[in-house]
Amino acid sequence: MGFKDLRDWLSKLESEGELNRIKAQVDWDKEIGAVTSVARQRGLSGLLFENIKDYQNTRCRKLFTGSLVNSRQVALMLGLPKDTHHRDLVTTFRERFKNPIKPVAVKSGQVKENIVKGDDISLYDFPVPLWNRLDGGRYIDTLGAVITRDPDTGIQNVGIYRGMIVGKNKTAKIIAPTQHIGQHFSRYKELGREMPVAVVYGWDPSLPFAGCAPVPKEVCEYDVMGSVRQEPVELVKCETSDLEVPASAEIVVEGFMSPDPETFELEGPFGEYTGYYAWQKEKRPVLRVECITHRNDPIFMGTLASALPGQPGEGANMMSIHWAAMVWDVVERAGVPGLVDVRFLPPSCETSVVLKIHKTYRGQAKHIGLTVAGSRIPPNGGKNIIVVDDDIDIYNLEAISWAIDYRVNPGENDIVVLPGMPSTDMDPSVNPETKNPRKYGGGAINKMIIDATKNWSFGLREEWGNDSYPPVNRLSDEDRALVEKRWREYGL
Repeated sequence: MGFKDLRDWLSKLESEGELNRIKAQVDWDKEIGAVTSVARQRGLSGLLFENIKDYQNTRCRKLFTGSLVNSRQVALMLGLPKDTHHRDLVTTFRERFKNPIKPVAVKSGQVKENIVKGDDISLYDFPVPLWNRLDGGRYIDTLGAVITRDPDTGIQNVGIYRGMIVGKNKTAKIIAPTQHIGQHFSRYKELGREMPVAVVYGWDPSLPFAGCAPVPKEVCEYDVMGSVRQEPVELVKCETSDLEVPASAEIVVEGFMSPDPETFELEGPFGEYTGYYAWQKEKRPVLRVECITHRNDPIFMGTLASALPGQPGEGANMMSIHWAAMVWDVVERAGVPGLVDVRFLPPSCETSVVLKIHKTYRGQAKHIGLTVAGSRIPPNGGKNIIVVDDDIDIYNLEAISWAIDYRVNPGENDIVVLPGMPSTDMDPSVNPETKNPRKYGGGAINKMIIDATKNWSFGLREEWGNDSYPPVNRLSDEDRALVEKRWREYGL
């Protein structure tokens, strides 16, 4: 059921009206990022740039972005109808995640059609954009899947971690201690060894989708990709290490990262997924590239990370699916009853989460909220946890606002603040003096639970029809039927 490679996926997107070919010449220097930003604001999805300034006759001439920027594309990736509801996308992913499919090894593949080593290596052969005007450089790793291996367990990790070109064969990468790549890097440092790294650009859409997912350390993302695509990933061994990559990938960059701080180089700033610039310009570990393999006429793949109101982010859209699935699993495993639906709110799709519950006991909203706040959800998830009754449509922002407006009274303990909770250092609301990852391992922030369910402490009141809250002024079925019957008579 899965797509053979990126080209197979592009064909599917084009047949579904989800691909836009840009044949006019576009500058890699800020213009590609600007076109992508405006296109997203206008509701356009996949963009294939086929005429990039300075790249008409180079090793790589095309760039694709916007692979999974909307729910329609996620549905197509899962083999579902384009109009599948967000709730059903989450349910499908949950079901497939429970049944991983392990990859299979093959001897070779199309990614080996060209093998580049030594002085022939140049990352500038690929049309890597300056995505944002204030970026510190050209960010090659925005949607590239970074492959590392736990030196103790042998389990491979596939993650999305930003990286900036700092030389023809070098990229400076941000590595957080809380991430799996950070844990691998720390272990290699303890062993006194360089860490082998491979970065994959362009394959089946399950690659970035799984790479963005908060997959447990003991699970390999390749197994998750197999479950998403319902068939195993075919992997081929790298040229310079025992890492494995999809055999039909477009481009693979191989190399090593030294734990020696003397090799680190300045990285940043960068227009991050928060919609703000991550302004820290710090010395970061460097990937020293020793080999590049690629298909004939390869297609480079990246993304505009920023998610702003009216400008959806590709990473945020993917996270809205698997983070919601993870919340479901966390609550179910804890045995807390009543959860009906979960939605992470845009644009970031990680900071604010709405939990829809069927309330059967007092304190249930806080019970579920605290379960989520104290779970394995990454530090940047669920800073604001909003719990609503099952009569609230959580896919309607007005309905959520109405619940907060008229079912929340801060004086009635409807708001719980959890001080000193872990946070990502990407959150600009965290004091910059306290979020140095090397010093503290990450930032600290207050999380909040908003109980926007009806307050049961009022008791059942006769004038409210023996309910704990006044009746909602909704149009009755009888009155609506009368109006519908006479609608044409009204001349409206």
